[in-house]
Amino acid sequence: MLKLLSLIRKNGICCIPKGAVVHGGIDVSVPLYVYGTIYGEVEAGALVYLGNTGSIIGNVHAARLVVYGQIQGEIIVSGEAKMMDSANITGNISASPLVIDKDARIDGQVNAIHQQQSAVDNDTTPAQPPRWI
Repeated sequence: MLKLLSLIRKNGICCIPKGAVVHGGIDVSVPLYVYGTIYGEVEAGALVYLGNTGSIIGNVHAARLVVYGQIQGEIIVSGEAKMMDSANITGNISASPLVIDKDARIDGQVNAIHQQQSAVDNDTTPAQPPRWI
């Protein structure tokens, strides 16, 4: 556990592991990897990566988003959002660009926002979690 915490601090990320439950909102400026459950709003100035065991019950505002798990709430992404094959979304989605896998389930409206390229588009944060997670 100590090794994982030191790696998280060194790499400047936030991780909610499988089995962990967070009650209340989260506001982070570093990449957020979620494998547990969050009850509350998520505000992220970087990537939010929701693993297949992860769920968020609340609105999500992020710079980038990759979803394999479940979200119940409105999703607003200033950059790219990817709804992968196991994604299960209940709520509206706004993002640019927006990628939706053919097996993703979405119950809500989808709005692919067209905007000028911004600094967020130059974010080099990987879409896959680090190998040690």
